[in-house]
Amino acid sequence: MSNILTKIIENKRAEVVSAKLACSSEMLHEVIEPSTRDFRAALANGRERKIPQIIAEIKRRSPSCNAIKTDLQIDKVVEIYNDNVAAISILTDFKFFGGTLEDLDAANEFTRIPLLRKDFIIDEYQLLEARQFGADAVLLIAAILDIEEIEKLLMEARKLGLDVLVEVHNETELEKVLQTSAEIIGINNRNLDTLVVDLNTTLNLSGKIPREKIIVAESGISTPEELIKLAGIVDAALIGTSILMAADIEKKLKEFTQE
Repeated sequence: MSNILTKIIENKRAEVVSAKLACSSEMLHEVIEPSTRDFRAALANGRERKIPQIIAEIKRRSPSCNAIKTDLQIDKVVEIYNDNVAAISILTDFKFFGGTLEDLDAANEFTRIPLLRKDFIIDEYQLLEARQFGADAVLLIAAILDIEEIEKLLMEARKLGLDVLVEVHNETELEKVLQTSAEIIGINNRNLDTLVVDLNTTLNLSGKIPREKIIVAESGISTPEELIKLAGIVDAALIGTSILMAADIEKKLKEFTQE
């Protein structure tokens, strides 16, 4: 595990402990309701399209890019996303990405399309949080979980009506995930040790994934040409930084979605 990832997970464990003290799992179970938006269905059959479906991201900063859009207005960005993408990813880690569960809650108020909670999920409690604040799906990162942990979280997520995007960075992680019941597999093009992005990661790993799985390309997609390159290979692409850093978010997004 990279140094930055180790720091993030150490901080996340402390956050989960604090959150449980403030509001128990039992209390959350009493207030949450099943999702009514279908994340998996929104991405399905994306390989049959001229361009993959887009999961547009909302995040303020990242360890690899520092400030991205610190003055981000959730309602305005979501309004743009609503008519142009299949789903929305919300970064909810505060210390390293500047996001919060309140961002997820705010997005939920302004959208009809599925929401993905993107965070460093290590505990079933975070799945309850995700549903409480409006998520329809969650991200699991294979680099920080073993096979048993992934499968357990997959099962618990399904009980809550949550879809799960399981992220891999290399062939070793992919082999691990393929031993679980994961149905949606994300391929992150960013090397966690160097933070260097290489689209070939998706091109190389996608062919090793069974056809019935939904494949999502993540990180490093900054031009329509790169998205088109993934057509017929992945069902969806998660794009954040290149959209959010644009002077005109709507114009940039339409560049990606123009078939």
